[in-house]
Amino acid sequence: MVRISYNGDMEFSSLIFLWGFLPAVLLLHFAAELLPVKNEKARMIVRNAILLVFSVVFYLWSGYFGLIFLFASILVNFGFGLFMERFSRETALSKRRIVLFSAIFLNVAALVFFKYFRLISMPLAASFIVFQSISYLADVHKEKVKAERNPLNFSLYVALFVQLSQGPIMRYGVLGSSIRTRTLSVEGFMKGIRRFLVGFVKKVMIANTVSPVVAEIFGKDPSSLGAGEAWLGLLLFTLQIYYDFSGYSDMAIGLGHMFGFEISENFEYPYTALSIQEFWRRWHISLSSWFRDYIYIPLGGSRKGLARTLLNLTVVFFVTGLWHGNTWNFVIWGLFFAVFSVLERLFLGKVLKKNPVKPLNWLYTIFVVMMGWVFFRAADLPTALSYFGALFGTNGVSFGHDVVTYFNANLILTIAGGILFAGALQRPLRKLALRVRNSKIVQILGFFVLFGLFAWSIALLIEGSYSPSIYGAF
Repeated sequence: MVRISYNGDMEFSSLIFLWGFLPAVLLLHFAAELLPVKNEKARMIVRNAILLVFSVVFYLWSGYFGLIFLFASILVNFGFGLFMERFSRETALSKRRIVLFSAIFLNVAALVFFKYFRLISMPLAASFIVFQSISYLADVHKEKVKAERNPLNFSLYVALFVQLSQGPIMRYGVLGSSIRTRTLSVEGFMKGIRRFLVGFVKKVMIANTVSPVVAEIFGKDPSSLGAGEAWLGLLLFTLQIYYDFSGYSDMAIGLGHMFGFEISENFEYPYTALSIQEFWRRWHISLSSWFRDYIYIPLGGSRKGLARTLLNLTVVFFVTGLWHGNTWNFVIWGLFFAVFSVLERLFLGKVLKKNPVKPLNWLYTIFVVMMGWVFFRAADLPTALSYFGALFGTNGVSFGHDVVTYFNANLILTIAGGILFAGALQRPLRKLALRVRNSKIVQILGFFVLFGLFAWSIALLIEGSYSPSIYGAF
């Protein structure tokens, strides 16, 4: 009997999305080519209307209440954008600022209400919708973009299912132009399929495989864990969160190519970073750049002296922690990275740069990142602190039977593959990959390998290995 797991949302790695939603939207989107319309502009309106209808269906899958939030967000931010543009920056800058701050207040208030009071269920992608809307309004205020006057285009910018639920967070200057006009091609479509398959395989074959073991180890009382078991759980979560989220981002980028959109890159082998600052330039790039452009720089960035720079960095990481959750472990997680970012800005960055033994830089970085993941994954702060104790031997340092029981051939292969493909192979071999990527033989072989792994992933899903995306909760 086929078992299809379901958690309320229609995730890209779910069978209902693969065999129902995606084929339907692709068929209708490309069927617009057959319509007897007068010009390409009219055809694009039809395509966008189709995508908006399916995006609403995608959102509705998570519940009716969320749809009210989505429509309200579209209506409010569309109106604020038009209202703000009525005032000139030269003659009415103060009025523009009042409109902007009022809009930001309403967006943030809605997010705080859903995220922290939890009186009702959190609407799908509330954080990403709010962040994307704020970036649009801020860019209209700065006159980086014109306020959108077409409600269909703006609605699609906010609701586009391709990057709705977990990002990447897109700027209107990038996504808006693709909504108005974009090119569909066989090459772009095939590129999208390949990228989608890569992300799907990463999510299903690696993230989903290690997920049950992570849940089992982190679900135990940390005081009962030996050091070996605790380190195994942390290693597996380090792999899980990367392949889960980067896999989703790959699928989003691939879907974008299929429909003619250029979706921003969100990961660049962050586990190969040689400093914490570099890690954050490579991890969840769209969120890091959003905090940089809309919080760090408006606070003064690095323009007002060292003390102010360090304060601004601390504020950004504090807000990053708050964005992820309303428990102390997320706040500490953000401040934990703030400490190392401040240290690197003060002196440690220079030490790392001058250090000729770069593997030591990598060991320092991955160790700090993994320690941070303890705060991120633990249920609360006391559990996180207790887990640290288990890692460093307060419950014993056994690496024996309690660890071996978790291992089988599948988990061993998954760990090996997860480590190798997190950048250990790709980054050093990038030049070689650039030389051979245009080879037809390499492309054909690569596609068949990907398709085989995709088929294997489907079999795993049918067997019931579905695991909800981690960042779907944020």
